[in-house]
Amino acid sequence: MRIDWYAKGVLTAIAVLLAVIALRPYVHPDAVQAQGSFAGVQFAKGPNTDYYFFDSRTGDLWTYKNGLNYETTARRLTKFGQPLK
Repeated sequence: MRIDWYAKGVLTAIAVLLAVIALRPYVHPDAVQAQGSFAGVQFAKGPNTDYYFFDSRTGDLWTYKNGLNYETTARRLTKFGQPLK
């Protein structure tokens, strides 16, 4: 009889601990941060088929027309309210 109670107790403890491990992501989810190579790059679609990409970390502006690279880092934002250089 003593072995039966011991086995039931161990199996119950294992089941409870597995449930805690399985439910942990729902109770306390991990923080997620976007740290990829495109973090800080903003995208805008202009008239027709123009695409604009702005890197907020460096101030670089890329313009693509008709899907082709029209200007590459030819413009840079140095200060808000000032023209692009």
